[in-house]
Amino acid sequence: MWPYRKHKKKDYEKAIEFVEQYAVSLGAKLVGTKKEKFTTIAGDIVIKESLNMNIYKFDGLYFWVEHHFVPGKPFIVFSFGESIDSISDDADPFPYDLPEEELKKEVRYSLGLEE
Repeated sequence: MWPYRKHKKKDYEKAIEFVEQYAVSLGAKLVGTKKEKFTTIAGDIVIKESLNMNIYKFDGLYFWVEHHFVPGKPFIVFSFGESIDSISDDADPFPYDLPEEELKKEVRYSLGLEE
């Protein structure tokens, strides 16, 4: 169930795809997929998802791009781990609806390429 009326799920999914593709252009390598179950509780929002997560490797770490639901609008967050089974350390979340150049900056920051 999509919990936002002012934000379209299709636009959010396009932003996820964009940041993943940009990460690949910076050198991230797609190494596989993994089905994961997530439960998000934020204020009055409770979302349960079962997603096929694209898993990437960059600079010795594995990561995926995770949904981050908060009241008001959805965010995006990169989650990292030293192995595919240990992906859980989140970078700073960022809004999905930033201008393209700002999204790119957030990806570079998440990957440790920019401060």
